[in-house]
Amino acid sequence: MSVWRKTERRALPLSIDPYQLSARASVPNYSGELVDEISAFAVSAVLASVSLIADSIASMPVEVIRDRGGRVEKLPTPSVFEQPNDHQTMYQFIHQATALIALHGVDYIYCPRGSSGLPVEMRNLAPRLVSLSLVDDDMVFDYGRARFTREQVKQVPWLMLPDRARPISPLESQRNTIGMAIAMDRFLSQFYGEGATPSSVLETDQALSKESAEVLRDTWEDSHYKRRRPAVLTNGLKWRAVTTSAADMEMLGHREAIVRDIARTYRVPLHLINGTGGDTQTYQNVEQAGINFVRYTLLPYMRRLEDAFTSLLPPGEGVRFNADEFQRADLGTRVRAQQTMIMSGTLTPNEARHMENREPYEGGDQFILGIAGSPVAGIEGGDLPVLGTDREPPL
Repeated sequence: MSVWRKTERRALPLSIDPYQLSARASVPNYSGELVDEISAFAVSAVLASVSLIADSIASMPVEVIRDRGGRVEKLPTPSVFEQPNDHQTMYQFIHQATALIALHGVDYIYCPRGSSGLPVEMRNLAPRLVSLSLVDDDMVFDYGRARFTREQVKQVPWLMLPDRARPISPLESQRNTIGMAIAMDRFLSQFYGEGATPSSVLETDQALSKESAEVLRDTWEDSHYKRRRPAVLTNGLKWRAVTTSAADMEMLGHREAIVRDIARTYRVPLHLINGTGGDTQTYQNVEQAGINFVRYTLLPYMRRLEDAFTSLLPPGEGVRFNADEFQRADLGTRVRAQQTMIMSGTLTPNEARHMENREPYEGGDQFILGIAGSPVAGIEGGDLPVLGTDREPPL
């Protein structure tokens, strides 16, 4: 925590809510519903999209690498990237950081450095509790009664415009869409829960007392409830069914349109959140769909976090997420690709086995060339390949 200084303090401009008119003065959106980081998860499309992105990125292994002469070397993982603080695993930390970026458009990572220059811990700060200001032309972050500098807090923005202190927030910019979804769910819950709309009406021009109306209603129920007997109406009595309005019947279509809008905001394929109207994924294109999901949806989040983590390491070292699991082809395609790479001398058999999480075998570290007279791995003096070795698996 930095020491408080009596210096000039200038407040930075905050993000402006694009919707300043409201159905209720206290709620800044036209739907009149309160939309915040908790109520937004009541909308299934928001919950599915945010959790899908956070789950996917948090599931990727975090690797520390170094580029030496064009060759990427994998380095031992610092302890802070295995357990960032005393109450979170790395999966939980990255999951929380990604969700904050997806909701608020920013994550503030508290990362004080130790004597080695590496962070002693990493914690996510709640964006709604962080206020920004300039002190001596340097940005400081006020979090409750604590004040942090740029060296102690890393800002991970989603979409930052010039001359703005805070990035654009998906939650704020889509407040009308999310609020409309909450309003529709509330209406449907009240419609079916309270059940105030009758199924039909018996009408007559004659005056009826309360007792006569109750007798008529009960007689009608006794005669026709769960029966399809013909009705006989006398004394000018008429039966009229109460039907749903056209606007109510179109509500399902409106709700699906909101799902598509939210999926469009987060660039999530509709089929991954069980939305309707998206492209149907088949066995033939599922691999390409996974690559597109990583490339256009996950990669921007990955790069933001990779840049933030890399800035905490010594020069020349970096952090990357391993997304190979999301881009794996089907078994037949993988085997054919690995076979081609082995026969061309690009991979050794043990490197291919490592990619499939299989145990190496003796002699499997030799390169094979698919030409006559080239060496064959594992066969020396007529011995067959033997599973098991004391050698460490290849990186």
